[in-house]
Amino acid sequence: MNNILLIDDDPIVNFIHKRVIGKQFPDANIIVKENGQVALDFLHENVENDYLVFLDINMPVMNGWEFLEALDLPGNNFQLQIFILTSSIDQSDRKMAEESPRVSGFLTKPLSQEELLTEMSKYNYLAS
Repeated sequence: MNNILLIDDDPIVNFIHKRVIGKQFPDANIIVKENGQVALDFLHENVENDYLVFLDINMPVMNGWEFLEALDLPGNNFQLQIFILTSSIDQSDRKMAEESPRVSGFLTKPLSQEELLTEMSKYNYLAS
């Protein structure tokens, strides 16, 4: 996976997660966006690329659930593999993620190398 989109409003978490993800995907272009709206705008400007997305749920402006809903609007034909990456312990969030056809997995913050390896191996996203 060459393009990774990390959508989270916390700069410290983004710094940590960018390092963890970068170890797994050393050749990837990791793009950080601070909320769903900024990420959606970015995707509209870069439709030619596929993205592995790590999406936080709780963010200002446009949260993760609103971002997922916006993807279903006409004209949004992005090639995305989306993983929720959140600190939420609310079981309803996990259930919503499991029921969403757009979400491939549910990861918890802070992201560990082990959790990332486990989840990515399910989708053959392991770096060579």
